[in-house]
Amino acid sequence: MKFTILKTNLLNALNTVSKAISNKNPNAILTGVKLELNELGLTLIGTDTDISISTFISKNNEDEQIITIFETGSIIISCKYLLDIVRKFDNEVIEFELVEHSLLKIRDNLSDFSLNTMKVEDFPNIDFNDDGNEITLKSSDLRDIIDQTCFAASDKETRPILTGVNFKANGKVLECVATDSYRLAKKIINLDENSTFNVTIPAKTLNEIGKILETESNITLAISSKKIIFNLKNTKISTRLISGVYPDTSKIIPTSFLYSLDSSSQSIVNAIDRASLLSPEKSNFVKMSLSEDSFIISSKSLEIGSVVERIKNFIYHGDRLDISFTARYVIDAIRAIGSEEVTILLNGDMKTFIIKNKNDDSNIQLVQPVRTY
Repeated sequence: MKFTILKTNLLNALNTVSKAISNKNPNAILTGVKLELNELGLTLIGTDTDISISTFISKNNEDEQIITIFETGSIIISCKYLLDIVRKFDNEVIEFELVEHSLLKIRDNLSDFSLNTMKVEDFPNIDFNDDGNEITLKSSDLRDIIDQTCFAASDKETRPILTGVNFKANGKVLECVATDSYRLAKKIINLDENSTFNVTIPAKTLNEIGKILETESNITLAISSKKIIFNLKNTKISTRLISGVYPDTSKIIPTSFLYSLDSSSQSIVNAIDRASLLSPEKSNFVKMSLSEDSFIISSKSLEIGSVVERIKNFIYHGDRLDISFTARYVIDAIRAIGSEEVTILLNGDMKTFIIKNKNDDSNIQLVQPVRTY
């Protein structure tokens, strides 16, 4: 194997595939990135067996030559060291040459590195075959799904199914739901074509995909029984699906309400953030007190003290209500909605409540209240 390549293109590709590679993996081969060079260009592959990423660099991009190929071949090289070396090079053109079958020379006009390679045959065979039920999403829609649901997934492996986001398509409607059983986030996307499937994708994978999404593009999802392939422009991302049946969350989302509150998102977030400063760290509970002429966020600690935050601009309908909740859950929900104003819909001090954009029902955030003082 011998070729030269432009630093910028290689660095972008390495940053992409490195999202699937852990330097702490006990299996040394999985700390490496696979480079496959053929007459068309260079493919980079990284995997931790749960998520696998393949990205392709064409030897030519319109009128610009990206790669000059002298000899094709495949190698496995430490992703960490390769990424660090490429990042530090000053020259835009980098030369790679495999010598003595296991030593990779990496050079520019000032520096000369030699890295030991790993055995290609030890690298797992990754299936990027995208057979299966296909749907196409706008990049912006997938970004909204990730930003508005993943944070609500569980980070505990006691119930693995809750560590993912459930994607359920029925006709031309895609519902995406995440919950850790204390809060729930739901995003609805309209599809261009009819589709039917029900799968759960690891939230960790979706968050990594979010880091490499391009702003203006469509993404094809190919869903099979055990895996899903995300097809981006020059990149394929394969991830396992979480086995098991996702709980039917439709039964816990209320559809009628006794109380409603409209107010500024930033005002609520700021008040909760300040009030939580005096809340015990483990609980992080605050209380919301509502009436037609008063909107108060408060917290108190016997050891520390108390705080009362008053919010001036609001519209409230209903009887007086006191309700307590985990501060972080409501802040996360309001930030995920991303609108200047939010509507909070409630049914009582110990009933789950909904947070949403007043003018958009496509994103619903559900929070479980807590019993405090």
